[in-house]
Amino acid sequence: MARRIGVDTGGTFTDVVMPREQGRLRVHKLLSTPADPSEAIGAGVAALAGASPAGFELVHGTTVATNALLERRGARLALVITAGFEDVLWLGRQARPDLYALHVKMPEPVLARPDVIGVRERLGAAGEVIEALSPAEVARVVEEVASLGVDAVAVCTLHAWANPAHEQQLARALREHPAGWHVSASHEISGAFREFERASTASINAYVGPLMARYLERLRRRVPGARTLEVLLSHGGRADVSFAAAQPVHTVLSGPAGGVVGALDAAREVGIERIMTLDMGGTSSDVCLVDGELEVREDAVIDGLSMVVPVIDIVTVGAGGGSIAYRDAGGALRVGPRSAGASPGPACYGRGGSEPTVTDAHLALGTLRSDRFLGGEMALDTRAAREALAALAAELDTDGEVLARGVLAIADAAMARALKVVSLERGHDPRDFTLVGFGGAGGLHACRLAEALSMRRVLIPQHPGLLSARGMLGARRRRFYRRTLLASLDRVLASEAALREMLQRLEARARDDLGSSPDEGLELGWEAGLRYQGQSFEIVVPVSWCADARVLDDPREAFEAEHERLYGYRAAREIELVGLRLGASLGAPAWPEELASAGDARALAAATTTGVDFGQGPEETRIVEREWLKEGQRLKGPVIITEYSATTVVPRGWELRVQRSHLVLEREE
Repeated sequence: MARRIGVDTGGTFTDVVMPREQGRLRVHKLLSTPADPSEAIGAGVAALAGASPAGFELVHGTTVATNALLERRGARLALVITAGFEDVLWLGRQARPDLYALHVKMPEPVLARPDVIGVRERLGAAGEVIEALSPAEVARVVEEVASLGVDAVAVCTLHAWANPAHEQQLARALREHPAGWHVSASHEISGAFREFERASTASINAYVGPLMARYLERLRRRVPGARTLEVLLSHGGRADVSFAAAQPVHTVLSGPAGGVVGALDAAREVGIERIMTLDMGGTSSDVCLVDGELEVREDAVIDGLSMVVPVIDIVTVGAGGGSIAYRDAGGALRVGPRSAGASPGPACYGRGGSEPTVTDAHLALGTLRSDRFLGGEMALDTRAAREALAALAAELDTDGEVLARGVLAIADAAMARALKVVSLERGHDPRDFTLVGFGGAGGLHACRLAEALSMRRVLIPQHPGLLSARGMLGARRRRFYRRTLLASLDRVLASEAALREMLQRLEARARDDLGSSPDEGLELGWEAGLRYQGQSFEIVVPVSWCADARVLDDPREAFEAEHERLYGYRAAREIELVGLRLGASLGAPAWPEELASAGDARALAAATTTGVDFGQGPEETRIVEREWLKEGQRLKGPVIITEYSATTVVPRGWELRVQRSHLVLEREE
């Protein structure tokens, strides 16, 4: 662990953490370099490990694939798909993104319609060959792709989940072409049986593939001393850069996943298992609900684009410290999703920004200290913040302080809606959970949001502004494998020999991919997707091998109990096994726990007070450095806790307690 470095690069800041001796972490936070994210990573690693570090392991979260999708600046690609299905990406699922909108604007796919090539071949639903793929047809397709002048190619043939032979034949020929295209075959990325989702996933992978490959190559050059270089995937596990370069679609939620992993580890240190996370950074806020264990889904939507890859269930909203406040066409105050980012940044950064942001509002109201940002390394310009707010206030015919309160209230409303999506809309009561606030701005809003959702407890971990990077250090090597079956559960369980062979083959593949020997502690977990015959979507439940006969346990009761919990009934119908999923994890490093601070009673007693506007006008509030607090320390609000990576606001009516070096905040009765 002493030679492992965790990095999280976001839209505004890049965070770097490295364990050292005596149970301490070395940490560094610097402005991101959006034009080339590897530049800030290289500078951050050098700042912690020295100008010429060698022999360390780097685990990092990246937003390269995410930003390429959001900004639509990926590669030009061609899609090779079974003839007759060329329009599948434009047809989609015919789901309306806004049920009541009169004029619906559907998101465009990541490629142009003329770049879709139909290939003459056909497989049946069981994988049987109806029309063979001839060598002449393969040659024609390769020639047509070459004529388009593309950089990447996605391949998706009908029913390749059941028989990938035709896709393999096409992919092999395309990869042998001297053009060196990035080729994404759908069966290699997703075992899903629905052609739209597979085609969309393969297309997105091809779209961001060349960009990710170039970025990872630049990163290698920035950190030449790295013994291993790994990327955190969207499901919270880490993988080597070769996998990330080949299948970058698995990194679309890379950074936020690190925060959830870190938040769960921190919560478990203080005996908390049920959490809702609030990761509020400079550009956006990510929220997630964890009820004991991380829930990994296989459907994700980024900016309207569908993917079938394993992801932690994270909801993102455009409300961050850099979110810009503005007057909309109807004369109302709006906040985000447009962000000032790292350049020029909020007006108070003094880097050329002139539009008011959430950070400027905090600074104007006193909840953020101008002299304690990044531990005092970066001074904030209060005057510039107030001038930016005053200019917008004049447009709205109000004053700057009222506007600043409104900016924070609107940002709160956006984050509260996201928290309700992952809790109330999915059958969970927020009052049963602890809100874990982190990211550079999470501690500024955590108590406000907890009150809005009637939650009674907030956890602010150590180094909250660096928690996503710290989560990289505790992430396991992890991969998921899916096998679609679409068969009667009774029939599958009755075919014991075939089932056993399939499961053993997947386990062997997991051992090979993760480089596991029998004594390395590879953990395997199986899940089954089941549905009643005639239903369109499955319910996923855990299953296990029968210890003596090495046969899959019958998941029928688990499925029916979950179906009854979700929908209120059990049906007297045949159960269909849609597919099986194997999750394989290997060798998690120990969570880097820091020694508790000895505190500074004298400095705490002499803490200064200042007027802070919590929404009702200035209120005398203590300003306390986090390093002054010792284990077991208690403080009643109102108090502002400042530290290197973040600021925590403890309003009146809340009490703070230090436990295992984390801050546990509870509402008073």
